[in-house]
Amino acid sequence: MKFTIAFAALAAFAVTQVSANASLVREFDTLGATDQGALHTCLNNYRTDNWDGMDCGGRGWFKGTHKYKSPENCYDACAGLLVAAIDRGASDVECDDNEGSARCWMGFH
Repeated sequence: MKFTIAFAALAAFAVTQVSANASLVREFDTLGATDQGALHTCLNNYRTDNWDGMDCGGRGWFKGTHKYKSPENCYDACAGLLVAAIDRGASDVECDDNEGSARCWMGFH
């Protein structure tokens, strides 16, 4: 629990430092119960240098771009919002970050 709280605080700080333009564009809890611990672990491991999807924690994860150069910056912009959604029990979430004409999105369903 302490790790989750520390990660949430760090991720929230990263969001304020990297992008004030990130927002949740979708959050639902209708796909059934989630394993919040597993989803936090999945998110922690998803910052890697890729735009690929993955299956983790019983959900399909995605990260995509339109002219956005860095998957790590996308993660940094959205991680705090995704942590909060996981903590609320969300089972289907998308975060978008817009930086000028560039856009990235990430989340799980």
